[in-house]
Amino acid sequence: MSLAEPTAPGSAVYTVALTSDATGHSWSGTEKISFANPGHAPISEFWIRLWGNGVTGCVGSPPERISALIGGRIAETTENCTAYRIVLDTALAPGARGEISFGLAIDVPVRQDRFGVNGVDTYLGNALAVLAVKDENGWELPPYVAFGESYYSLTADYDVTLDHPAALQVPSSGTVVGETPVGDRIVTHITAAKVRDFSWSAGAFNHDHMVTASGVTVDAYWPNSESDSRCRELMRYAADALESYGVRFGAYPYPRFTIVFDEFGSAFDGMEYPNYVLASAHAGAVAHEVAHQWWFALVGDDQYRHPWLDEAFAEYSAERFQGGVTPAHGCDWIAADERMDVGMDVFERAGDPLYHDAVYHEGTCMLYDLEDTIGRDAMNRLLHGLVDRYAYGVMRPQDVRALAAEVSGKDLSAFWARWRNAGD
Repeated sequence: MSLAEPTAPGSAVYTVALTSDATGHSWSGTEKISFANPGHAPISEFWIRLWGNGVTGCVGSPPERISALIGGRIAETTENCTAYRIVLDTALAPGARGEISFGLAIDVPVRQDRFGVNGVDTYLGNALAVLAVKDENGWELPPYVAFGESYYSLTADYDVTLDHPAALQVPSSGTVVGETPVGDRIVTHITAAKVRDFSWSAGAFNHDHMVTASGVTVDAYWPNSESDSRCRELMRYAADALESYGVRFGAYPYPRFTIVFDEFGSAFDGMEYPNYVLASAHAGAVAHEVAHQWWFALVGDDQYRHPWLDEAFAEYSAERFQGGVTPAHGCDWIAADERMDVGMDVFERAGDPLYHDAVYHEGTCMLYDLEDTIGRDAMNRLLHGLVDRYAYGVMRPQDVRALAAEVSGKDLSAFWARWRNAGD
């Protein structure tokens, strides 16, 4: 990731301790964010994101609330209470580490959503406060979007303790390093190193697990409404996908991968998080969400500014894993002014159908065409090279174009222009 001189916190460590109510729908406790100043000038302020407020905003009592901030003060709140500007009590000197801590209360709303109570099960996607990113465009503070994603965060380490009823499972990012029974509750201790976010679920899920040939533990969870045999079959399918993608892109670098099967109606078929995904119980959703472990989780991108980067690569990867030799969807643009190289601000105005066509359908078609244009071997070098260069970092559109030209020895300017994908 090539950025201007850093003026924002980096090398973050998140320490979280939360306790749930009897249902797992509400959580409260503390969050501490430790961070370094990687630049040559003092840091006096920065932004954090609290994405759980994205749908309802600041009206009434927001689903997520910060209190008792230590180490700084909240100077400004914007983007429907998803962005908080923090001014430090004492400016952080270059090379030094600092921290803030605060109380965090989460009341998950009832809705079929990545952050919602679906039936009796609770999904806490993007529920923790995370540092916003400052890059060559300045502070990235996009609004929440109802479809697609706005998320953009840098890799960090997480140490999370969840105190919950023993009857509830808490599938999550990271690896469980301890479970301590306390009466009718369990305190689950989870760590996750070098991940972009930490998310979890809470429910009386069924559970099974297996270990892949390369030693990754795959944990699968599902509610009683899902078929046991089907979910176990898809657990094995997810394990096969991890192995296949690992050969083509580079090995999955984490010890655990967790998948939760459930149905979310028209809201979505799946949702990606580091080491952990939600997926409808069908093969296409599983293949796509597992692919996101490389395209978004490992190789990061700005999902609001460049939504095609992770979605097109994930869908292309999934189709190829499922045996596709040509795109599963038509490759005809549905609008004359439709483009791939635009952000979620444009797609929100244009609507979900145009977003899905440009990012998923045309994006997948473009990558099939790129493979045909540069050859299978060069395409494999491109994919492996992107992971080698940008793992744990952030990939930009220009990075993809530059490496595609490098591995193929071709001038691909006309190719990108033809696919309406020449902008950065």
